[in-house]
Parts: sequence; structure tokens; C-alpha cells
Amino acid sequence: MPRPDFLARRSNPWAVADRVAWAEQTIDVAPEARTVYNGLLGLRRPVEMPSQLIHGDLTGNALFAENHDPVIIDFSPYWRPTAYAEAIVAADGLLYYPGDVPAAVIGRPEEQWIQMMVRALIFRLVASAELVGIGGRIPDDELQRFTRATATVERLAGTATTHQ
Repeated sequence: MPRPDFLARRSNPWAVADRVAWAEQTIDVAPEARTVYNGLLGLRRPVEMPSQLIHGDLTGNALFAENHDPVIIDFSPYWRPTAYAEAIVAADGLLYYPGDVPAAVIGRPEEQWIQMMVRALIFRLVASAELVGIGGRIPDDELQRFTRATATVERLAGTATTHQ
């Protein structure tokens, strides 16, 4: 399937956040988010992975019922590597399920995967910043979650291998 043309025309907070995560757009974030944001940008490196149409918000959008097939709802289309969709789910786990996160949730310590995690955290942080708008403030507990998740990804980046 070719890349849908409408993806480039979207301007909602999540579309902006996606473009920022992939260095296709820049923004100024609120002062309280700059340290985390700049730290994530400092971790971002180029990746070489094929893109395709993905669901960019699987967390909470997969429904399960006994004796029924799973159902995916609220399709949020993006043109990115499939690992990015997985990384967004893993990043959501880091952000919203505090405590010791199993390594399986975080993923493999390989450079390409780490880069998907970096982009996923940028995506979520920028979306949060865009949703509060100009003059708005990202709540302190939200920033603390991003600080913890970023520290985890920084540790992974320090041990990353170049395997794909």
C-alpha cells in the first residue's frame, strides 16, 4: 500500500508530535518540559527501517473478550516502521505503569529499537505539550513520568548494540 496523502496534511497534536519525533518538524515546548525534551532529542539518531501504514496508538485500543477474536479500535494511522507502533506501547508502559518494568516491556537493547523508544517518548511528550497549548502547563506528575522513562531509555542506550 502506498503512503496515504492525507497523512501529511494532518495538524492535530498527535500528527505534530509524530513529525517532531521523526525530525520532520520542530516546535518550542513549554519551559517545564524543555530539559526532558532536549534530553530525548539528544538521544535521537538516524534509523534505517522500512515504513508502512501502522496503528500509532494501540495502548487501550485493543479489546479482548473470552471466546472472541481481539478487536482493534480507534485506528490512528501513521507511516512509520512497525517497531514504532510497538515502541509506543512499551513507552506507555514506562510512563503509566510505575515500578519495576520487566525488560520484555521495554524491549531489546539494540540501537534501532532504542531509537523507536526515543521517538515514542518524544511523540508522547510533544503530544502532551500540544494538548495543553500555548501558555498551558504540563502537570508535574506527567513530567516526572517522562523524566523516569527517559532515564530508563538513556540507560538502555548506553548498553545498546548495533544489531537489528
